Formats: sequence, C-alpha cells, structure tokens
Amino acid sequence: MVSLTWISVLASSIITPTLTSAIPHGSQPPSTSYSIAADDFVSADGSRFRDRQGTVYLTGMNYWSCMNLAADDHVGGNYSRFITELDQMQAHGINHLRIMASSEGAPTWQPFRMYPALQVAPGAYNEAIFVGLDRCLSEMGKRGMRATMTLANEWQWSGGFGQYVSWATNDSQIPYPSSWNLTAPPQRSTPGTGWGNYTVEGVNAAPYSNFTAYANEFYTIPKCQKWYQAHISKVLNRVNTVNGRVYKEDATIMTWQLANEPQPAVVPTQYLGPYSLELPPAPEDPVIPWVKNSSAYIKSLAPKQLVNVGFEGKQGKWYFQAVHNFSTVDYCTTHCWVQNWGVYDMLNSSSANLQAAKDFATAFVSNSSEWSKEINKPVYLEEFGMARDNWENVGKEYLYLSSAGTSNKDEYFNTIIGAAMDDFKSKNGSYIGTSPWAYGGLYRPETQHANAFGEIWAGDPPHEAPGWYDLYDTDEAMNIVYRQQQDIAKVLGKGT
Repeated sequence: MVSLTWISVLASSIITPTLTSAIPHGSQPPSTSYSIAADDFVSADGSRFRDRQGTVYLTGMNYWSCMNLAADDHVGGNYSRFITELDQMQAHGINHLRIMASSEGAPTWQPFRMYPALQVAPGAYNEAIFVGLDRCLSEMGKRGMRATMTLANEWQWSGGFGQYVSWATNDSQIPYPSSWNLTAPPQRSTPGTGWGNYTVEGVNAAPYSNFTAYANEFYTIPKCQKWYQAHISKVLNRVNTVNGRVYKEDATIMTWQLANEPQPAVVPTQYLGPYSLELPPAPEDPVIPWVKNSSAYIKSLAPKQLVNVGFEGKQGKWYFQAVHNFSTVDYCTTHCWVQNWGVYDMLNSSSANLQAAKDFATAFVSNSSEWSKEINKPVYLEEFGMARDNWENVGKEYLYLSSAGTSNKDEYFNTIIGAAMDDFKSKNGSYIGTSPWAYGGLYRPETQHANAFGEIWAGDPPHEAPGWYDLYDTDEAMNIVYRQQQDIAKVLGKGT
C-alpha cells in the first residue's frame, strides 16, 4: 500500500489551462447539446466514456433538488424556476446533472429534510414527487443532459440511511448531528424569510460520530437492505409518465449511484495523513460487501446503464480501491471539500490560505487519478465547492450573503477544474469530467422565502447554511464551467 500524501503533488506541477473565453453579457452561448435517444447509452472504455458521438467529457453540475422543484405547486414545486434553471445550465455547456432519486419520510415530522419525501414509508411513494422526477429526466433529455441518479444518502438531509435504520428499529430517534435550523434565530420581520442557525452539539445535536454509527447500521440490518433493494427495483422499473420511457431503458440516465457519500463503518483507532482523513485498511468493513451486493443487484436489473458508488475518496487509496474495484462498478468518483476537511478557512483572506486549498486540490486530483488508473477505471470529480469571500460578511446580518465577492472561489475553480481537464487531456489520465456543488440558480439568501413545506431550495441542502456553496446564475464560476466545455469541445473536435 502506498500511503496517501495530500501534498505530494505541488500545484506548480499541473499546468492549468488559460480559460479566457467568456459568455458575452446579455447573450447566450451556442448550444452543442442534442436530444438523447432512449438507446444511446454511455459506456466505460478503459479510462474514457463513450456514446454514439464518440468520447464523452462530463461538464456536470449537482442539482439534487430537481424532482421537488419540477413537481406541482401543491407539493411545493416551482416548475417555472426548474425550467429557467435547466435552460441556464444548458446555456453554460452543462451536459450532466447529479440528482436525487430518493428521499425518505417518517411517521412524525423530522427536521433538516427534503419535503415532501419521495418514499414516505417503506414501499409507499408520493406519486406527485415521482412525476417531478419524470419531468426532470424528460426535460434533461431534450437538452442533451444525462443524469446520475442517487438512490440513497449517508446524510440526514434526505432522510437517508438514518431513516432506514429508524424505520427498522420501531421509529427510533435519529441522533442528528449539528444541522441548519431555518426557523432558529436570527429571524427577519417577514415570516418565512428568517436566516436560521446551526444546532449545537451537546445542546440540541449529537456528535457526528454518534450519527454515523447509527446511520451505518443500515449496511447490516436485513430490513434496511430489503427496503433499499425494493426502492432500487421501484425506481429502475418506473415508466416515465411524460415520455413513456422505462427508467432502466432510458439512456438519459447515465448512472445509478448507490448512495451519496457512503461512509466506512469501521471506526479506526487512528486517522492517518497530514489532515487526519485517511483510514487504515479494514477488509472487514461492511461497506465493502454492501457495495458489491448492491452494485450487482443494480446491474442485474439495468445492465445497459453505469453504476458508481458515490464515494468521496478522502479515506485514502486502500478504501478508494476497495469500494471501486468490482466488475459491477463502472467508474470511480471523488468529492473534494477543502473547508469541510480542515484545509481552508472561508474567513481568512490571506493568499496562503487560498494556496493551501489549491495545492490540496491539485494533489487530490493527481493522486486519485493514479489510484483509478491502477484499477483501470475512469474517475469523475463529482463534488467540489468553495464559499464566497465571506470575510466580507463578518459583522453583517448573515454570514453567507450573496453580496460577498468570489475572488477566491473563482481562482480555486480555475485550479481544480483545470487540474481535471489537464488530466483528461494527458495520455495516462483517468478523469472524465467535473461537477461543482451545487446549482442555486435564481436563489439568493436575501430573497429567500420558505414554502408551505418549510423549503427554500437553495443549492445547499436543508442541513447546511443556505448560500454557503451555492452557484448562482450570475456567478463567474458559471463562466468558468462554460469555458471548460468550450476547451474540451475543441480537444474532442466537436466545436461550439
């Protein structure tokens, strides 16, 4: 085993492309998208993706709330916003969206959730939310966008593993970790527009370790796995009410993802590496047979579509390769979170702080590309983000106001997207695209207003501060994403 060294590759060793072309103000870029035929499936070919048009590079975006936004008004949808934001993303060259194809409810109201839920109880579904998912796929296909469909979640914001465990244990109380409470002080005078705040560990929140231990019982409780596989079957065999396509026969769905960020269940006695992120090998970890069994089950139902795990990669080389090195897992994923992982401070304006984030990101891309190459699989940078220049908001009414600048975020996006692009262009690279977190589009904290279900549908999910990692429709980051699409199109000879 080669120990993970996060800073083993210096930023200077990766030549970031100069992304100079921009979208003229007041105009839209030419679209290169095409409607996706039901049978034009993407396949993994060594370290590349291919469809009928040739090599595929994913200019992606996380848009997890798609099915709720696309649903009817009476279940909290906002269809006009959904269409507007899809058009905005298409105009910026985006050809892939990662969306939720799962959310779980409970007998009593639970905080920090997507509401209404798709699966309100084991085997019971809200058809109106399912129709929202149908609309997402139909409209994406028209715009040449393919989907990663996420089938479960480690974290509390969609119900996820914890809700499955609660269902299986007589609706036991989930030990929620610190999460965003939109109804907490500070509030504003107009009802439904308050800022909210985080719950506090030891007061009204449990330690993260308590939550993950509870949620990870999901892997080994037979009822949980029975319900999870039933959900997989329900979604894969769904007939789209808009276009009549069976989900498992629709090439708009590129990938079925086992879960968002499934975590290892073996708690180590010591965390390794310079940031204490790497885990020692644990062949006994139940996450490994869960990946094997779940991916095989999906492949048995939908052999034409791809499968991935939804893994972050922060745990180091051993875990990365252990969960991805199955014949039923088609490609690897990485998520890169410099602030959440203790590398970057969003309130520190120093150049050294930003440089640390850039160095970490370029090393992370280089290392994970090498790990993927060793098991002969592509890898997709499926999540990454950075806060705005929030030091500008210190002392103001809300720390995540959209009025803060984006100088650090823009430089970081150029660096990490550039690293993945350069890896794709190299002879031995494994990366096949990038997908920032997450599209907020028209949303702004200053104009937020909770709907009848308590939702505001920021780019940040309900358990985190709204506006933290949002990409807004007018952000320079969206131009950086578009220039990525232009650059790769020229490399692939597809033009614009």
